[in-house]
Amino acid sequence: MNSVTPLHPFDGQQATGPRILIVDDDPDAAQITASLLTAGGSYRITCVESAQAAYNALSLTGGGNREARMECDLVIMDILMPDVDGIEATAAIRTSPRGAFLPILMLSGRRDLDALGQAFMAGASDFVTKPIEPVELQARVRTLLRLKREQDRRQARERQLVTSNRELQEAVLDGTLIDGADGLPSRAWAEMLLRDARMRGTPMAAALIQIEELDAYVALHGVRGAERLAGEIAARLRTVPAPLGVTLAHWDEGRFIVFSPGRNEAERLEKLCVNMQHAVEYPAIPHGNALHHDRVRVSTASAWRPAATVVDLPSALIASLAEENFRGKRHVALA
Repeated sequence: MNSVTPLHPFDGQQATGPRILIVDDDPDAAQITASLLTAGGSYRITCVESAQAAYNALSLTGGGNREARMECDLVIMDILMPDVDGIEATAAIRTSPRGAFLPILMLSGRRDLDALGQAFMAGASDFVTKPIEPVELQARVRTLLRLKREQDRRQARERQLVTSNRELQEAVLDGTLIDGADGLPSRAWAEMLLRDARMRGTPMAAALIQIEELDAYVALHGVRGAERLAGEIAARLRTVPAPLGVTLAHWDEGRFIVFSPGRNEAERLEKLCVNMQHAVEYPAIPHGNALHHDRVRVSTASAWRPAATVVDLPSALIASLAEENFRGKRHVALA
């Protein structure tokens, strides 16, 4: 096998089943892995010998051939490879839009916890040690492929929701329900949602995202600078994957709010808040006038309320952040 660009299917007769890319610098080991897989199911398998060949196969690099691009459902990655090892390759795949949600199963003869920890920190979905146990490999592959199908369905639904939301924005002629600065649903829309939830008897989970030390930022960069900052943060928040039914809105200057109508989703919103903080703060946006840090940061708070008190959610979240920020906390989960 060539180690740079051409793709080599394990079996040219395989035309059905999930598409799997095996990345292993040892061709014999790759063929053994492919054989173990095909013994337990029907797959379209491609083998490459290096991280660079994997990048090219998945069209993650500028030099990739789009016509040869592999539509992939799962990557099986050997950890120990020359030049770029499997852990570094996994991290690179994870940072690309095409690889952000791609399942990656790591293979290694190393059984130490450090290797396992590094693999998962790089973004590995699962880990199998060598020598490979066929039943274990097949079971883990089936599990990861099932999760990939569920993720694909969810993303398809999210695209439908994005389309519906865009159509709604275009339909609102006077801009009352859409914030003109960042294109998010406005506070007026959010208040209508809360009142409607109270009338319909629908409980609500919500999370507030608040820019820290915004007044100090305005003092240095001016109002226009703060408006540009809010627009950039809104754009970053939009990129964070969220559970179905969750909606992000603009609340007021320096604050955004997330709503999840229905059952208690407070724990899921806590996790979403962590991801939103990460999206806003990495890569860093320079602050220049903050007391305790040099980049723009956001604090978050989340809570769930029964239908009778949902309209009080935003004020409760704002009040909690006003208290907790004084104590230096980044997230508040209200009871």
